[in-house]
Amino acid sequence: MHSSATKFWEGAHRMVDGFIARLPSLIVACIVFLVFYVLSVVVSHLILRTTRKHRPNLGVVFARLIGAATVLLGFLVSFSVVAPSFQAGDLIKVLGIGGVAIGFAFQNILQNFLAGLLLLWAEPFRIGDEIKLDPYEGSVEEIQTRATIIKTYDGRRVVIPNADLFTHSVIVNTALDNRRWEYNLSVKGSDNLGQLKSFIIDTVGKVDGVLPDPKPEALVMDLGDADLGTIKLRVLWWTRAPHHHEMLSSYDKVLTALKKALHPAQAPQTRVA
Repeated sequence: MHSSATKFWEGAHRMVDGFIARLPSLIVACIVFLVFYVLSVVVSHLILRTTRKHRPNLGVVFARLIGAATVLLGFLVSFSVVAPSFQAGDLIKVLGIGGVAIGFAFQNILQNFLAGLLLLWAEPFRIGDEIKLDPYEGSVEEIQTRATIIKTYDGRRVVIPNADLFTHSVIVNTALDNRRWEYNLSVKGSDNLGQLKSFIIDTVGKVDGVLPDPKPEALVMDLGDADLGTIKLRVLWWTRAPHHHEMLSSYDKVLTALKKALHPAQAPQTRVA
């Protein structure tokens, strides 16, 4: 019993002596790690400040990646101070083998992550743009490294994996300043087709929000039934605002103006079919 207690105290003394012997190295390692941590914060702040105006989302991602890489480098340097026998090559080998295993296990996550980085770099759309992908259409709220979040027009939130956005065709409705709208109109009872088209173009051109250049158009799409005298026209016009709500407002104004203009009381020989 006495021998066991003696061995225990001897082991405890050796541990304390070893800790005291390594205490300067531990202090230096903590200082080194703190320096790298402060450096990561400073570098991240500089990246965010530089990319705030032009590429804010890309700046956030790169700030996080570079900050994490700086902290990891600081940990390795600190660990090498505490344990001089530590070899970085051994750790790289372990990380290489582990990286392959992680790559197979989290293939979809890594795919979305890389697709997110490419989307942030190429920037085909930005926050606030209205996009459409398959059945989903709405305004972009946030572009993350794994997924993009959009808010649909009916107030729902949709999380779309970045790999889908990168590998599928995406319609960016707000990519350009001007946008063309169209509506198919059926009319009958017109003796002069050219006069009818000019009348429709003048009516649409007077609507608030319709651009004069390019000017509105009225194109014949189908001659329809000869007995009924029905003609199908496609009315085209351009507006400055390409957003969905402005589209609905433009439709409302244009169709209301056409309904009034083509009313029998105002145009005796022309009426909406």
